[in-house]
Amino acid sequence: MNILLCVLQILAALLTERRASWKVFMFDKVSADVHVFGALPRKAWTALGILELVCTVGLTSPPRSSGTRR
Repeated sequence: MNILLCVLQILAALLTERRASWKVFMFDKVSADVHVFGALPRKAWTALGILELVCTVGLTSPPRSSGTRR
């Protein structure tokens, strides 16, 4: 079960990274085909993409312990 969850976590991280890179690095190309990108200014989409890239790191990093052990 742990292996399945690990694989799903990696897949979620890869999908998140892919979407974020479209918003940050390929905005002009994607916005020509997807009209919903006109709803927000480019800087807002870039900020959302950077936030998604940070979340990708959070998905793949190991959990931190709280420091309290019993």
